[in-house]
Amino acid sequence: MRISDYINEKLIFLELEAKDKDSAIAAVVEKMSRANIFDNASSFLKEVKGREQLGSTGIGKGVALPHARTQHVKNIVVAFARLKKGIDFQSEDKEPVKLIFLLGTPLNSVGEYLKVLAKISKIARNDKIRKSLVKAGSVEEVAEILKDEDLE
Repeated sequence: MRISDYINEKLIFLELEAKDKDSAIAAVVEKMSRANIFDNASSFLKEVKGREQLGSTGIGKGVALPHARTQHVKNIVVAFARLKKGIDFQSEDKEPVKLIFLLGTPLNSVGEYLKVLAKISKIARNDKIRKSLVKAGSVEEVAEILKDEDLE
C-alpha cells in the first residue's frame, strides 16, 4: 500500500490560513471540493466534523488526521494541508497542529481504510518526514517526500 496511490498534487495545499480546527477542516474540504472529489462537499464536511466531535483527530507532534467514512466518495482520498500557523486541535500532547491529512473513504472500504490510516500515522511519527513536510517549498516537493516514503 502506497500513500501516493491516494494523494496527488491537486490535493496538496500549502500555507492554508485557519484560526481553529473547524475552519481548517472546512478550508481543506472546500479545496478538495474544487478538485471535484465529492458529490456533496457540505455533507462530507458535516461527517468529518461529526467524527471530530467523537474525539480529536489531533494525533500529536503537530499532525491531525481528520477523517470520515462516507457515501460521498467513490474511492479512498487523502488531502494534505500545511497550515500557515499552528492551531489548537485538542491533541493529547497539546502541540499546535500544522500538518493535516484529511481522509475520506467509501463506507465499504474498511480494511483498506485502516491500512491508509496506519500508513499516515507512520508518516506522522517519523520526525525526519514531518520536518521535511513543514519545510517543503512547493507542492511538488511535498509529493516527492510522500513518494519517497512509499519507497522505504
